[in-house]
Amino acid sequence: MALGGFETYPEIVRRLKSGDQKYLDLGCCFGQDIRRLVTDGVPGEVLIGSDLHQGFLDLGYSLFKDKWTLKSEFIAADVFESRSALTSLEGSIDIIHASSFFHLFGYEGQKKIARRIVQLLKPQKDSLLVGRQVGNINAHEEESSASGSGNMFLQNVDSWKQMWSEIGKETGTKWKAEAALEDWPMVGNKVSWHKEGTKRIFFSVRRL
Repeated sequence: MALGGFETYPEIVRRLKSGDQKYLDLGCCFGQDIRRLVTDGVPGEVLIGSDLHQGFLDLGYSLFKDKWTLKSEFIAADVFESRSALTSLEGSIDIIHASSFFHLFGYEGQKKIARRIVQLLKPQKDSLLVGRQVGNINAHEEESSASGSGNMFLQNVDSWKQMWSEIGKETGTKWKAEAALEDWPMVGNKVSWHKEGTKRIFFSVRRL
């Protein structure tokens, strides 16, 4: 579970416990972070999970044995598809969580995701994006079999802030992007994208 370790987690729980804010987990996989929020007192009704693969959502119900009790909504949708099931959520989400997601795509793909997130979030102050992903001390794009797009762009703090500066200009919005690189114990394993300089990057992006 990623979300519980974020500095913003207490704020996220506090805001969602009010019952009048909505949360979307993009690339939620089994929905484990949604279950964590429910365990910590957040009403399931304000939580939405989305993943490209319906099979992951179904496995989440099997793993947690809560298909008939969990009141959260799960949507199988492609974030790049303009007419996906996510369309009905545009402008209605207060907090989006996207971990282990952006890095699956090249720089231009990540910008497309960022623009979609701007559409999904409420157009108001403190709308919030949080997450973590694979990063690198030296931001760069590389080919990778781990990426569905064939390329992955590994961000560092400066490149992440620059991307959101570009997104702000392109969408006529203003954001405060923050990020931090941390060591990753997995580095050293025989995975193609675990190379020199590989880190985890934790981020938050808040609308001003």
